[in-house]
Amino acid sequence: MEDTKYIIADNVKLYRKKENLTQMELAERAELSLDSIKRVESGKKTMSLENFLRLTEALCVSLPFLLYDQKNGIPDEERIRCILEGKDDKQKEYLLHMLQEMSDGLEKLG
Repeated sequence: MEDTKYIIADNVKLYRKKENLTQMELAERAELSLDSIKRVESGKKTMSLENFLRLTEALCVSLPFLLYDQKNGIPDEERIRCILEGKDDKQKEYLLHMLQEMSDGLEKLG
């Protein structure tokens, strides 16, 4: 099993690049030092929960997206939870209804 700090390092790099950010830009967004970002991305540093949450906000991802090994994938339930996060009750109901409709449609296709 890969060490968690290396999984986090790979995911921080992955999502930083998806956001087209340099390490310096990420450091500024997260209000962390450039050295902290470099050490996290190299797997040499762990961080406090507070700083880790700053990173998730700066990268616009939920916490699990930095914790799970991307090769094994994020569990489906967690992906659905992340999609629903921040939505109001009406939006959640609509999204869940659409998911159910698509599921029913797939079953009909056989």
